[in-house]
Parts: sequence; C-alpha cells; structure tokens
Amino acid sequence: MAAGFTGGLRSRAQRAGERPGAGLARAGGDPTPPRLDEIQRRPLCLLQGYGGLHHACGDLYFPRSVEQLRALFRMAKQTGRRVTFRAGAQSLDGQALNDDIVISMIRFDSIELDEDRAEVTVGAGATWGAIARELAARGFVPYTAVSTSYATAGGTVSGGCLSRFSGTAGKEGSYVERMTLLTLDGRLLTLRRDEPTSALFHAVIGGLGYLGAVVDITYRVARVAPPGTPIRVVTQVTRCESFEELAEALVPPPELLLPAEGGTAEEDGWIPEAIFSVAFQTLEGSRSMVLRSRYVAGTSLELRPLLTHRPRHLLRVPIEWLMRMSVVSRAIWTIIDRFIFDVTRPYVDELMGYMFFMDGNVLAKRIAQGLGMRMFTVQQSFMIPYDAGAREESLRRLTGFLRKIDEIAARDGIPPIMFDVLHIQGDRFLLSANHGTDGFAVTLAFEAWDEDSVCRIRLRLSELSAHTLELGGRVYLVKNVYATPEQLEAMYAHALPEFVRLKQLVDPDGLLRNEFLERVFPAHFRPAPRLARR
Repeated sequence: MAAGFTGGLRSRAQRAGERPGAGLARAGGDPTPPRLDEIQRRPLCLLQGYGGLHHACGDLYFPRSVEQLRALFRMAKQTGRRVTFRAGAQSLDGQALNDDIVISMIRFDSIELDEDRAEVTVGAGATWGAIARELAARGFVPYTAVSTSYATAGGTVSGGCLSRFSGTAGKEGSYVERMTLLTLDGRLLTLRRDEPTSALFHAVIGGLGYLGAVVDITYRVARVAPPGTPIRVVTQVTRCESFEELAEALVPPPELLLPAEGGTAEEDGWIPEAIFSVAFQTLEGSRSMVLRSRYVAGTSLELRPLLTHRPRHLLRVPIEWLMRMSVVSRAIWTIIDRFIFDVTRPYVDELMGYMFFMDGNVLAKRIAQGLGMRMFTVQQSFMIPYDAGAREESLRRLTGFLRKIDEIAARDGIPPIMFDVLHIQGDRFLLSANHGTDGFAVTLAFEAWDEDSVCRIRLRLSELSAHTLELGGRVYLVKNVYATPEQLEAMYAHALPEFVRLKQLVDPDGLLRNEFLERVFPAHFRPAPRLARR
C-alpha cells in the first residue's frame, strides 16, 4: 500500500515538466537556492498561544517563497532540529509552538478568486478577514469560516476547523478542492480528495501541520449576492425552556444539509444556513437559545445587530474584562437576558461583524496585555455522537452531557462564559473528531485572570473528557486539549496507525513535531532531544 501511495504522488514540477525547485510563481518561487541569512529571522523569540497559557522560545523564520522553505527544511534535516509552523497566532493550545525552529507562513498571503468556477485560491498565510473582504466585494462568502478575522487559511485547514455554519455545511475541509503541500524532502505536491492523493489529502486537513507545509489552498465558495452588493446576515433567536428542547432544535432537516463532501451551491441550489445554540449562566440559573442565520443581499433590511456581533463597540472591551469574574459574568448575562435579548423580531448584522465576532475578544486581550494585565482563555470542544437511527437515545446522551456541564458549574462556581452546541455531519478527515460519525460539537469557553482558576478549569475539562469517552465521543484536537494520553489514544484509535504511517512517508526523520503532539500522543511521538541552536 505504501509503495503504491508514494508512486502516485508526483510533484507539481514533475507533472509540468519544470526543473526541480521551480516552486510556485505566485508564492515568489526562485530557482536560485537562497542563503539562510536572506530569510528574515527573529532569534530566541518568545511565543505564546492565544489563550496565554502556553509559551515557547524559538527561532522564528519568515520565508517568502517555496525555495526559502526548502532551504529551512534542508537546514533542519542537516542539524536535526525540530520544526513547527505558525501564522495567525490563534492556536489555543501548543499546536503552533516550539522551542526550536518555528516557521511563520504569514508571507504566503495571496488571494485569487475565480468567479466563473466559484473558487478562491489563497496562500497559507492569508487571513480569513482579508479573504472574506475580497469575496464579499464580488458577492461571495465562504461556506464556513472561523470566528476571528486574524486566523489564517493554513492554520484553519490544518485544524479542520468548524464554524456556526457547520451545523448544516460541515467543517472547512468539505470545501477544499485542492492544496499544495511542500514535503520535508522538497517535493511540491498537489493534493485532491480523489485518488491517488486522497489519503494524504484527508490527513493534512486536520493534521495540525505535522505532515508538511501547506503552501496554498483552493476552496469552493458560495455566491450569495451580485458583485458590489452589501451582504447582511439575518438571525432569528428562539429561547429554549430545557436542554431537551435545545437538542431537538439542533438537528437540521435533511434539505438544509450539505448533500455530500464536495457538494456545491451551484450544483444543488444549496446555500448554507446556520443553526447553532448558545447557553450561559445567569443569577437565576441556566439559559439557552437556538439561533438560525441566513445571508441576505442588499440593504433593504434595517441593521439591528446583536451586541456580540459588534467587536468594536465601546462596551465590548470592558464587558470582556468583567466577564472573567464568575459572579459578575452571571450578573451581566442576567441583564443581557432580561433587557437586551429581544427574540420577537430578527437581528440583522453586517457580514464582517457577524462572521468575526471573536475579534472583540482579541482586542480586549491586546489592550490588557498592553496595560500589563494577564488574561487567560481556555476553550475545549467535545464531540458527542449522534445516530439518526437512534435519535431519541442520541438526544438523551447530549442532554445528559449538558446537564453534566451545569452540574460542574454549580458545584465549583466556575461557569463557562458561555458554551455553544451545534450538529456536525460525519466526515473522512483522519484526525477529525467527526471521522466516520455525526455528532454534536459542544464547546466550552472560559476566561480567567489568575492561574488558580485556570487550574480548576483544567480539572473540570479533564473530567468532561473522561465522560465524553464513556459516551463514545471524542475531544476536538484544535482547541485546548485536557485529557489523558490513554483517553485520547482510545478516542483516535481508528486514525492513529494510518496517521503515523503517512507521517513516516512524508517526514521520515520526524522533523515536524513539538510538545503538543508529544503530549497528546506520547506512544507514537516520543520527545526528541533538545539540540543546541546553531
């Protein structure tokens, strides 16, 4: 099997008859081997994860071309140093941190839209804010995109990320048409979901950057408005009296679902509609609601934005800071629930405010850091399996898990700022929490000022991880991961042997690795020795 796989992977240069090293013209490829001193470098650079809990001190490089990437790979192989990729600095855990070599892909930021094919090809370092603005100007939107404009396409495709539209549209990987991957031996491969590259395609998406450098990605996108027409988002909010009611409302009717991985709006007359829920703790107990959003073209509907969808609102930063105190958080949610949420008519948001509502959290953290304050963010997602053939049992499983969250919050006095739930269709991506199974993604978000609170949050998330395994579910690997190696091994037993096999094929020397990979899967990736920097 391995021999057939490697034989089927020909580089772009081989297929096109190019000389080796030609690289990508749009990425600035240069046939002349560059010198290392020509690559921008920040030695011994202090790096941290978005949550503020994970840090590293590594040599940070900023290559501008495929040839410069190849030069860095050659240097790492010759010296035995370890490599990790980084770009938007939005990873919550240690996925993009390393105490050795860290390669920033932020210079690979091209964006090219093919309107006729409804496809956009973007560099790995292109931010979703820049991508969404370019698309919206031409009447397009991504089928699914993360909730911060600072995240990059290379980062999110490596995470196999989800969004509020994933309830009907699935995860980001469902819309990847092809990718360009630079392997450690310098091959530039074009990966597609079909054979012979299907195995590597489905491993790189969600593979956390441990199989090679994703140079560019081509996505299918949805046309929702004529070029130059403003795009708004209409959201109807429905309160739920119980977790049972919430669970029932989250299962989309079949006609709203993506027909299959690789489906398109043009082919199926299908435009994504978001169905998701939020829940939070007030002074009077838990509250939850289901939200349904859709795109609308033009300005005929008067703007009526949700406060959470106004990341630059004057109150956003102080509210973000105050929400880190549990009693104050419950009091704020009580006020919002009683006096601000009005479910009698739809909310209407600007596209960018709706898509990137977490930019308000980014702004609050940046201002706090500038004032010398430490702000910790902890988020963990759990996949609770759903079987349409055993609907009632599946919904009881979900409601039981949500009650477990409530129980922990009441017991410890550390409620999440909020938690959201949405239905996710099964997929074929190797390290996806939804590999081969539909499920509900339950994401808990905590904010804290002190490490004592973070310690208690970690313990409770670990408790929920154990309960998730009992329910046959998995922990999502892209946010924070608080679970034992044994639990994660059991959750991903279906995928790890194949992932390790593929990694040995494309990275036989194990150069792409870091503490996160070694921590979550120590049986497969033992810690490498720390070598002196040269």
